[in-house]
Amino acid sequence: MFNNVKRLNLIAFIFSLGISFDVFANETTMKPDPLSQMRAEHIMISTDDYDATMKWYQEKLGFKIKQEWAVPEFPGVKLAYIELNGFVIEVVSTPEAFQKEKIPTDLGASLSDRGYGHLAFLVADIDAVAIELQRREVKLVVPPTSFADAGRRLIFIQDNNGNYIEFLTPLSAYSTSVK
Repeated sequence: MFNNVKRLNLIAFIFSLGISFDVFANETTMKPDPLSQMRAEHIMISTDDYDATMKWYQEKLGFKIKQEWAVPEFPGVKLAYIELNGFVIEVVSTPEAFQKEKIPTDLGASLSDRGYGHLAFLVADIDAVAIELQRREVKLVVPPTSFADAGRRLIFIQDNNGNYIEFLTPLSAYSTSVK
C-alpha cells in the first residue's frame, strides 16, 4: 500500500509525463483515430449521356476505364470507374433524373451552388496543359490566370455535361515573371 506522500508523488510524476488518469480508465483513448489514415478514393458524377461522357474523359483528359458494371435493381443505369494517375471518377448514367436546367450557367453560378462545385487537378505546367487542351478542342472557360493571394496559376474548363474542372500549378513552380 502507498502512503499519501508516495501516492501524490506518483500522481505528480504521471502528470509531468502528460498522461491523464482517463487513459487508465478508458483504454479506447489509446487507439488511433480511425479517420487519421483516410484518403480520397473517388468522386461520382452523373450524366444523361453515359457513352459521350466516357468518351469525353478518355479522349480529352486521358482517363482509362478501370471497371464497368450494372446494378440489376436499377435497370438502364450504367456505372464505371475511370482512372488517371490514381484519381478515380465514378461515372453513373442517370437519364431520368438528369435535369439540364440544374447545370450552372457560368463559373460564378457554380461557386454559389451547394455540393461539389468542381474537380481540381494539380499539373506541372498550367500553360502547357492549356495549350494541349485547346489542341484537343477543349474550350478554356478561364484562361491561364495567376492568383497571387492563392499562390496558384490556374485554368477552368467544362466537361461535356457542364461540370467544371480546374487545373492548377503552384506559383512557386514558376519564376517571378509569370503574372
